[in-house]
Amino acid sequence: MIKDNARVVSTDADLARVEVNCLSACEDCHARLLCAGNKQDNGLISALNPLNAAPGDRVLIEVPESRYNRALIFLFGTLLTAALIGMGAGYALSGVLRLSSSKAGAAGLILGLLLGGLGLFMSFPKKSRKYLYPVITAITAKGGCHG
Repeated sequence: MIKDNARVVSTDADLARVEVNCLSACEDCHARLLCAGNKQDNGLISALNPLNAAPGDRVLIEVPESRYNRALIFLFGTLLTAALIGMGAGYALSGVLRLSSSKAGAAGLILGLLLGGLGLFMSFPKKSRKYLYPVITAITAKGGCHG
C-alpha cells in the first residue's frame, strides 16, 4: 500500500481533489494512470474523502493496491470476455445473418463490448467503485476553510 502526503484542492460529495507531490514512488503507484501530473510537477487526483477534509487541509492518502488491481482486473476481464463472446457469436451466426464471417464477427465484437460495458455500468456495485480511488486516511493539518 502506497501512502503519500497531499493537499486538498477541492471537494465534491464524497470525493476530494488532492494535489500530490510526485516522487519516485509515482512510478510504482497503481493509480498513476488516474493522476493528472508527471514526475516533475504536482499531480492532481481524486480521492475518497471519508474524513470530510476541506480545501487547504494537508492529508495522508493511501492507494489500496491489491483491491485496486482486483477491481481493474474484474472490469477489463469482463469487457474482454464480453467482446470475445460477442465476436464468437457473430462469427457463428454469420450464415444465419447472411453476412461474411469477418463482418458478423466485427459486429458481434462491438455489440459484445457495448453490452458488457452497459452490464458493468449497471451492476458494478457502488461499494466496489471505491476501490478505484485512493483514500484520505488522516488529516495532518487543517487548512483555512475550517470555522
